[in-house]
Amino acid sequence: MSGTTITFAIFGAICILVSLVYLGQARERARIEKIRKTNTLNERHNRMQLLLHELPPQYLNNELRMMVTERSIETIKELSSLKNDERLKQQMTQEQDFLKQLREKAPKFKPVIVQNETKAKDVRVLLESLSRFIQNQNKRKRLDANSTKKYLDHINFSICQSKADLFTARAEAANKAGKPRVAIHNYHNAIEAFKTLNKSPQAIKATTLFRAKIKTLEQTADQQNKKTQDKQQGKSGEGQEWDNFLKDDDDWQKKNTYDD
Repeated sequence: MSGTTITFAIFGAICILVSLVYLGQARERARIEKIRKTNTLNERHNRMQLLLHELPPQYLNNELRMMVTERSIETIKELSSLKNDERLKQQMTQEQDFLKQLREKAPKFKPVIVQNETKAKDVRVLLESLSRFIQNQNKRKRLDANSTKKYLDHINFSICQSKADLFTARAEAANKAGKPRVAIHNYHNAIEAFKTLNKSPQAIKATTLFRAKIKTLEQTADQQNKKTQDKQQGKSGEGQEWDNFLKDDDDWQKKNTYDD
């Protein structure tokens, strides 16, 4: 075997080795990219599901609900192209049925009261996530400027409303407990929650209702104060009568001593 043949053989072996290494690396990169994309899609789908099922329904109108559901279905389709999973097919069917129901029946969902600060914070986090989703839809040319503004205005109102709802729940609880002053304080906080939306018709309507409730509660609080004052005055009068009685008795004893 000549030296030239040996050289070509070695060169060919090196090329084959390099090709095998490159092919292995390419496969590994593809595997890693598939995992990354799958994780990204799973996270996106989870976010969509949180918006649909964990966000109290009063903060999400049916237009937004349909948009989120459509995006969730698209995500499942992308996941199905990466892996064959029977659960994805079941989820697809469920979400397509839900979307059909939203489109054809426009169902109404019962409000869920936000009763503690932790839940209120969770609601705001979800609403901020929804806001980013709408902005992203606009960047991808899926939403025009007018629709984007309309949905973002709704979300901003919902963020303020979630704060006001917490104070409203506290106010109603205080009122039931016979503490009108505490209820008044919480209604003032509810009004404060809408201070950034002073031109919003919905915010104006809500704050007008809160002020009307405050006015009624102030009358109740004044009546309570009057009853308390009357009761204290009654006790004071009884005490004065008792003092007078003791004084009369003392005078009577002094008179008897003098007479003796």
